[in-house]
Amino acid sequence: MDPQVEALFQMMAAQAEATGSPPLTSLPADVARAGAEMSFQAFNQPMPEGVAITDRVIPGPAGTIPLKVFRPEGATGTLPLLVFIHGGGWVIGSPETHKKLCAELSLGAGIAVASVHYRLAPEHPAPAALDDCVAAIRWCVEHATELGADATDFAIGGDSAGGNLTAAACLRLRDEGGPQAKLQLLLYGAFILNPDTESCLANAEGKILTRDSMVWFINHYLSGGASLTDPYIAPIHGNLRGLPPARLIVGTLDPLLDDSRAFSAKLTAAGVPNTLSVYPDMPHVFLQLSSMLDGGKQGVAECVQALRARR
Repeated sequence: MDPQVEALFQMMAAQAEATGSPPLTSLPADVARAGAEMSFQAFNQPMPEGVAITDRVIPGPAGTIPLKVFRPEGATGTLPLLVFIHGGGWVIGSPETHKKLCAELSLGAGIAVASVHYRLAPEHPAPAALDDCVAAIRWCVEHATELGADATDFAIGGDSAGGNLTAAACLRLRDEGGPQAKLQLLLYGAFILNPDTESCLANAEGKILTRDSMVWFINHYLSGGASLTDPYIAPIHGNLRGLPPARLIVGTLDPLLDDSRAFSAKLTAAGVPNTLSVYPDMPHVFLQLSSMLDGGKQGVAECVQALRARR
């Protein structure tokens, strides 16, 4: 195992033992969500300098949708845009938990990043999150000038559940004749929603994402009766022809490794240009751990390169 990852896992195990933290699956969703907001603060340190961050609220299908917008300080004119959809199993997470990653992408690629705070399950089960993400993407494109962004040059990206929502949003926008992104950035996404894939079983006791927590997340997300065969829920079941080119990134210690492999293969079969990068010995959310893991730094750099190359 990568020595940096091994040290990280040892630190996490020691911290869990010292604090007596209960497993995620034993907690009510709101308690888990509050805990994630606190624990993910470590992922955001140190915040990169030189990025301006603003908060705004836009109309949504069920009220309003908060956005956190990132721009390089001093940048003038219109910038390419990335609409970012955070991970957290559709239950936890927010633009606040992912602000360092969004800042790194904004600075590195010289772009505006709009991070979407969509509604979370189980209070708002599927398709609420996707409805919010699609509405936010449409708003960001239609109002790009308000963000100092170029409506003709935008990408959509996300990690984990956010990767799922990115792919599903691209499907919805294609099917509805909506704006088409130049790139979908898919970071260790959940495209199958099957906790019994080979990689999920092999990494069932992962230190960051476990099989049990996957089942907990999926059950909350589908608690409104959504079907696992719906391509807007599990994009692996969709007709992928005509989707934007994709960059997929995942680590070998991630339960979702097979999701990325299978989705990349299906994109290829559908004629969608895509690149799959598999990072040895990297766990789930390793890009957010760029301050601790060299693999995370490399993954962020690859995202930056992909965002720049699309221009």
